[in-house]
Amino acid sequence: MKLRVNAWMCALLAVSVVLPASAAVTLQGTRIVHDASKGRDVTVKASNVGELPAMTQVWIDDGDSQSRPENVRTPFRLTPAEPRLLQPKQGQAYRLTYALRPSEAPLPTDRESVFYFNLLDIPPKPSDASGKNLLQFAVRTRVKLFHRPAGLPGDARDAAGQLQWRAQADSLQVSNRSAYHVTLSTLSLPDGSKVDVDMIAPGAQVNLPLPAGAVMPTTLKFQWLDDYGTPRDAEAKVGR
Repeated sequence: MKLRVNAWMCALLAVSVVLPASAAVTLQGTRIVHDASKGRDVTVKASNVGELPAMTQVWIDDGDSQSRPENVRTPFRLTPAEPRLLQPKQGQAYRLTYALRPSEAPLPTDRESVFYFNLLDIPPKPSDASGKNLLQFAVRTRVKLFHRPAGLPGDARDAAGQLQWRAQADSLQVSNRSAYHVTLSTLSLPDGSKVDVDMIAPGAQVNLPLPAGAVMPTTLKFQWLDDYGTPRDAEAKVGR
């Protein structure tokens, strides 16, 4: 008998939860890098670290977290794609294969592209739930999936250090001239205040507003995340 899950409805439930919920099924890392120079495939591993079986559903989206899984088309194929029931302490490896359809335009070859891998963890119905009102929450894990074409110039490990920072009115303007995405996790000014940061795409120029009352710095410190999701420290000068 096939297992079928309405992933879209469960995903909506997961993202609307305000009460705390914890996932029994966890991923091995916080990001996935598909390096085309190493082949068409990359593998991501999930594990049920809980004490009960858990139903899982996986899919890939192209950046719209609210898109319906059945409507999203990406150049990646997932194996297995069907929902899986993971027993306690059981793992599951998912193979992501870069395989363009004839009707699809190829991805850029001069820079990285980013997609998102989704894993939905649907808890089992308690054995004593008969006749009771029951409210359960599915937990959705969503991590970045980077497609890295073969032959890109430079190295992803050097991209954060090559960011260019400039003063722009009451904002910091950061330019990424590399072929790699740079995910910033924190940015601190000399006075100790923090600036809200995010991922800087290849070739992008982004303005980061300073906190109210903050003085434009001449230097700053920030952390960026490497291919394994590990925070790395860096410093930079701010041009005028």
